[in-house]
Amino acid sequence: MPNVLMVFPRFNQNSFWNLQAVCDAYGSRAQSPPLGLMTVAALLPPEWNVRLVDRNADTLQESDLAWAHMVMTGGMLPQRADTFTVIDLAHRHGKPVVVGGPDPMSSPEEYEDADFRVLGEAEGLIEAFIEAWNAGARSGTYEGERFKADVTKSPVPRFDLVPFSRYCYMGVQFSRGCPFTCEFCDIIELYGRVPRSKTNEQMLGELEALYVAGYRGHIDFVDDNLIGNKKALKRFLPALAAWQRQRGYPFELSTEASINLADDRELLDMMSAANFFCVFVGIESPDIDTLVAMQKKQNTRRSLVDSVHKLYDAGIVVIAGFIVGFDSEQDSVAPQMIECIEAMSVPVCMVGLLTALPNTQLTRRLEDEKRLLPLAFDHGDHCTTGHNFVTRRPRRDILNDYRAILAAVYDPDA
Repeated sequence: MPNVLMVFPRFNQNSFWNLQAVCDAYGSRAQSPPLGLMTVAALLPPEWNVRLVDRNADTLQESDLAWAHMVMTGGMLPQRADTFTVIDLAHRHGKPVVVGGPDPMSSPEEYEDADFRVLGEAEGLIEAFIEAWNAGARSGTYEGERFKADVTKSPVPRFDLVPFSRYCYMGVQFSRGCPFTCEFCDIIELYGRVPRSKTNEQMLGELEALYVAGYRGHIDFVDDNLIGNKKALKRFLPALAAWQRQRGYPFELSTEASINLADDRELLDMMSAANFFCVFVGIESPDIDTLVAMQKKQNTRRSLVDSVHKLYDAGIVVIAGFIVGFDSEQDSVAPQMIECIEAMSVPVCMVGLLTALPNTQLTRRLEDEKRLLPLAFDHGDHCTTGHNFVTRRPRRDILNDYRAILAAVYDPDA
């Protein structure tokens, strides 16, 4: 039976996902383990031998490559540079490489050096690769039908492949997809606008596996919008709250959700009862015209400040994301954005520069307008590189706004 070496590439040094200084203070090596690879590992035949190396938390050894019959790797855009490094290392050792994950799905042409490309959600797709490998194939491309993977067939991830002590928190996933149409977002292009949810039994099974393995503490629901399917979530949360209560609340939970969560007090109370303590919310901009232009209408027709404070009233901390550099910005956006952040009392902000990600509405529009520039993420990500297009406002003005916002938000007195 084959020895499968799974390698999770490093995030770029200046990426939002590379929180090395925080991890050092926390006493961990990396933010969270590679849930995608752990899920794929659980989908492989049980007789296959699997070893996982996270290059954000550990060192890939010569002995690992010598042991392997194949190398599986891939990840997000800020990991692309190191994914190329992993592919090169594997080939130097004569090992075939299988790539998958969000970035190969979005930009398969960038990964032609890999021997296998598995492009899509693994459930219902990985079987084609397994069958081909067992039949003797040593190269090929396998592409799944978009938005059709049945997440109710997704197994409990291989939590046994990672040492818990190396990470700040663990992750699980309840649903995939988001019902909204934000122009800059690639989630709806990768996973669709009809959120697909796991069953109560599945999710409680995953949490039970972590509990039995001895894990306690922070778990992040990595959904891109946990409340995308409110009906399924309201069916799950009471069961989750009961499970937590019966075990003395072993886990504190966080997630990401759209701001319309503030409109549903029943849902907020359910999340609070299940021990959700933190939610990431994409605010993006306090300017209504900009929100409308980016098609983030769920953030309009409301007071963003009041909505955030409704989450606080439910006992849930808000981490907020903001973006600078939209076409609709007329003058300096820094004063209004700083005022908004201060009024929200947001303890942690992710302020980024607008980036046209592969295969998004924004990228297609900019291509049509002949304004798109090459995407260069070798040393950072959307927070630090950004603006791979000809901007409407002078680029210097946008960057001055960005600097002013960061200086205000991250000042110790703030």
